[in-house]
Amino acid sequence: MRYKLGIFGTGTMGQAILSRIVAEKKLKPEQIALYDINTEKLMTFTDGYKLCSEPQQIADECEFILFSVKPQHFRSITDVVRFSEKNTILSIMAGVKIATLRAALNYPCPIVRIMPNTPCKFGKGVCGVHCSDVNKDAENTVCDWLSACGGIVPIEEKYFDAVTSVSGSGPAYVYMFIEGMIRGGMEGGLTFEQSKELTLATLVGSAEMVKHSDEPLPELIDKVCSKGGTTIEAVNLYRKNNLEETIIAGINACRKRSEELSRGE
Repeated sequence: MRYKLGIFGTGTMGQAILSRIVAEKKLKPEQIALYDINTEKLMTFTDGYKLCSEPQQIADECEFILFSVKPQHFRSITDVVRFSEKNTILSIMAGVKIATLRAALNYPCPIVRIMPNTPCKFGKGVCGVHCSDVNKDAENTVCDWLSACGGIVPIEEKYFDAVTSVSGSGPAYVYMFIEGMIRGGMEGGLTFEQSKELTLATLVGSAEMVKHSDEPLPELIDKVCSKGGTTIEAVNLYRKNNLEETIIAGINACRKRSEELSRGE
C-alpha cells in the first residue's frame, strides 16, 4: 500500500491522534492520507500529507484506516467505499459496535475499536482498545501509535459503554471540578491565575498520590483531614450533599446514553 495510515474525518479527536503520531515520529506526514467532507478544513493540512478528494482513495491506497467521523455519518462512507483484504479498520466512533461497523463494510476487514479522550492531544490521554480478527503485528503497530497519545487499556468490547462514561467523557467532569475549585479560591481573595495554578498542581499531585500509593482512597482522604481542622469541614459538606453518589449517577447516565447509541436509539 502506498500509505500506512488513512483517516476519514479530521475533527478534534482525529487531529489529536494524528498530531501525536507525527510528533512522536511514529509516522511521517508523507505516510498518511486524509479525507474530510469539509474540503476547507482538509486544505489546512499542508505539511506533506496526501489530501484525498474522494473517500475511495483512502481504501485503495492505505493499509490502516481510521474512522474518526461522527457516529451518525459513518454510513455515508461505508455506503460508497469498497474495502478489501488490504485494509485494517480503526474506529474511535462512540457507540458504534464492531459488529455494526463490520456489517456496514463490503468486506470483513479486521477492526480495532478505540475509545480515546481529549488529553490524548498532549500525550496524557488514555485509550480503551479492543481488537477483532486483528493479527499480532497489526495489533502491535496500532498500540505503538496509540502509545504516543498516553496510556492503553485493553478492554472487552462489552465494556466500552463503561469506558466511554469514565475516561471518554471523564475530562468534562474533571473540568467542572477544576472550575469549582478555581472559583472557590477566588472567593477567598485569590486571583484567577493564582487559584488556577494552585488547583491544577493539587489535582496533578493528588493523582500521583493515588497512582503510587497502596493505601485505599478513604485512608488517603482521612490523612488530609484532622479532627476539628479545616479539611474535614469541606469533606463533611461534600458527604452531606452526596458528592460521590452524584458523580456515580452522572457516570451511570452517560453510560446509559452510550448504550442507547450502541442500539441505534
